[in-house]
Amino acid sequence: MRLAVTTVLAPGPLGRERALGASARHGLPFAERRGRSLPEVARESGVEALLVVGGESALFLDGRCHRFHAGMGALRAKRLSRGEETTRDSFLEAAGIRPGDSILDCTLGLGADALVAAAAAGPAGRVVGLEASPALAAWVAEGLRLLGDPAAGRVEVRAAEHGAFLEACPERSFDLVVFDPMFRHAQEQAAAFELVRRLADPRPLSPAALARAVRVARRAVLVKDGVPGWDLARLGLTPLPAPRAARRLYARVAAG
Repeated sequence: MRLAVTTVLAPGPLGRERALGASARHGLPFAERRGRSLPEVARESGVEALLVVGGESALFLDGRCHRFHAGMGALRAKRLSRGEETTRDSFLEAAGIRPGDSILDCTLGLGADALVAAAAAGPAGRVVGLEASPALAAWVAEGLRLLGDPAAGRVEVRAAEHGAFLEACPERSFDLVVFDPMFRHAQEQAAAFELVRRLADPRPLSPAALARAVRVARRAVLVKDGVPGWDLARLGLTPLPAPRAARRLYARVAAG
């Protein structure tokens, strides 16, 4: 997808600086706004989509305008960072994240679980989120930068295909490796999730990538699936016990 960065309509010096920074960070062309509408900027720049930076949130325009949000992940992360009591969080229960952990999220999506993982791992922890789509990676990275949550600042977004990244990783280099290919299941109806499904790599988790992740992990690999767990069954994984009404299933594979 041909993508360029532009600003909001009246960005001011700081907003323009933010947009130029995003352009440099992601190696994307910068398109001056100059009072033009976003469709005009896209058309005259010869791109298919725009990443709009310089306001309070990162926008993605591809015919429709999508405002970045991390869903309930942002609220979950804030509560964790504040030390507030939270309701049962199935992801954290399955992940078993400890303060100071390093986590590799191989299927970043909108970054909700990566954000929660960063809050749980704390300031001494590290979270690397991989997204195979450069356009999606750029949007999520800029969206997280603008959240204003300390945990969001600890999520390192990389535009990378997880198979190649895992092959290049030294063994035992992350405490936990996470796979969440949920964008392949049409359970979320929000426009942002539709965009994720459209941009993200639709290929299922391969046994080879799972095997490599087991060697990269120091403690475990966590794989998420939607009910009834077809992908887990395909990979020969047994789901962890879950409530009868659960919509998500998790399988945990000990590091080898």
